[in-house]
Amino acid sequence: MMEQVSNSAFSIRRLNPFNGVLQVFQNDTARALSSNGAVWEIQVLSDKPQGLWANMPFSGRQFYTFGLWSPEHGLKQVPINPLFNIPDMIASAEALIAGLCGAQDKLPFPLTDVYESWLLDEQTQQPIALLMSCCSEKERQQREIAKWIAAEPGDFSFVSPHLSEQGLPCDDGYNPRVHASVLEAVVRERAGQHHPSSWFHRHPDGSATPCETHDLPLDADFFPELPLTESWEDDQESALINDYLNWKAPQLLMLPYLSKTTRDRLEKLAVNQAEVVDRLWRLYPQIHNDDLLKSARVEAKIRTANRN
Repeated sequence: MMEQVSNSAFSIRRLNPFNGVLQVFQNDTARALSSNGAVWEIQVLSDKPQGLWANMPFSGRQFYTFGLWSPEHGLKQVPINPLFNIPDMIASAEALIAGLCGAQDKLPFPLTDVYESWLLDEQTQQPIALLMSCCSEKERQQREIAKWIAAEPGDFSFVSPHLSEQGLPCDDGYNPRVHASVLEAVVRERAGQHHPSSWFHRHPDGSATPCETHDLPLDADFFPELPLTESWEDDQESALINDYLNWKAPQLLMLPYLSKTTRDRLEKLAVNQAEVVDRLWRLYPQIHNDDLLKSARVEAKIRTANRN
């Protein structure tokens, strides 16, 4: 009789920069990761191959990529070093995929990264940008805070219509991500010279308890609903922030705690990036404008067909 495998399914936000929500399905010997709910990277826990005459010290087990799996195409295995225990890896991957097949109708999985580190306004100490998150107090204490960034260093796709109208190019010949750099400077200037940050334990109702003080829990209104605050006094800065959040709309729709008003607004903005919506829609906890998003997905498929 096959031993019963205990699986866990959860999701965590991909932060700094915010790139949506990562789905995780795992057991004691393997895990599957997906950023879109359609294709999963299968990773198997294994000892590092030592070789026949290896004299390196044992460094413990770690995860190795075993292949890509989707409900539509099954498992596509990557080449595996023959020094691995391949039969055990195959057994681990098959057991994980068997459980994952039964969990597809439960997507998206519950968000579990309830500890949040926020960059704070230097003057008001209000949270302005979400820097990182994690799932446990122990993990929180091991994290090193990094500066907030708007996009990956190699991602040049953020273009602010507001900055473009002012004649500022997104690529000045030296920096191919000028608009992202301007946004980062605006956020960091508000944080001041010392870039204060603080950890909070977020509760399901949106309120939070500070992790590093004995202050009372803070009301949900204290926190920005999105990973970057929309509260800015300067109109120019507000326009830039708005352009950024519009650009991130398809990914922001993956967040489970959005108000109806915010979700409606983001859905209407997200359809301007039809192909991104078509890639991510499986992980939207709710869809309010169903016809609108279906039209966007049809448009995305037509574009893909035309390119091919």
